[in-house]
Amino acid sequence: MTGLRVIRSVQAHGLEMSRAIFTQGQSPYAYMKALSMSLFLTANRRDVDAAIALGLPAGHVLPSSATYDPNDTSLRVAFDFDGVLASDESEQVYKKPDGLEDYLEHESMKRNVPLQPGLLKPLLQDLNRIQTIEDQRKLTDPTYVPRLRVSLVTARNAPAHERAVNSLRAWGVNVNDAFFLGGVEKSAVLQVLHPHIFFDDQQGHLDTAAQHSAGVHIPYGIANEMHSATRESVDIGFPPAAEGEVEQVAVADSGEVTDDATPSDTA
Repeated sequence: MTGLRVIRSVQAHGLEMSRAIFTQGQSPYAYMKALSMSLFLTANRRDVDAAIALGLPAGHVLPSSATYDPNDTSLRVAFDFDGVLASDESEQVYKKPDGLEDYLEHESMKRNVPLQPGLLKPLLQDLNRIQTIEDQRKLTDPTYVPRLRVSLVTARNAPAHERAVNSLRAWGVNVNDAFFLGGVEKSAVLQVLHPHIFFDDQQGHLDTAAQHSAGVHIPYGIANEMHSATRESVDIGFPPAAEGEVEQVAVADSGEVTDDATPSDTA
């Protein structure tokens, strides 16, 4: 009955969604490849870890107090770069004993060598597809104002910014804005940018920006491996989710969202 209500709600709001998956409380990430999905969101960290272990694009939705203008029809999506759109290759160099100095030399030497794509590169690719549709509509309707805007917000700065730009170009993806912040706190920029969702591999950046944007932690790469090791050393585990507590969302590459049959899980 819950699934039927979801479908009727979709129809009542005039949303063009035609696909749905109902798994009766089971996590839906196992079906991501079968359905060409490019994003799995949930408040259940254990499911996120399990999905990422399979190489799937998954994110842990964090609490946020950000508010948005209900009359704002735009959609602003922001991404961190390393460990999110790109692999953590550069982060691994940064974490070595000589840290920043070796990192800058490494990135300068490889500025024309694209990084391997990270977990969320396919999501950016799908967002670009939506933007292409918007651009085509604007050609036929000059009054149409594109709604989707994508931003890159990264701690990289010159000269390390070149490799990020060249990687995006090599992957065939684009962003509308790029912020190479160096030592500037990301939350200061996010307060102005006010994205509807921000993806970062380091939870600290998300926590400080929780009042400015809805944050999604991508627990991938060496930074999170080190953090997990610290958590295990002090025997901190993930508490089991209470019934009806966890919401899970997976986004297909068609731009559609499919919803699960129980109050606790939607896919």
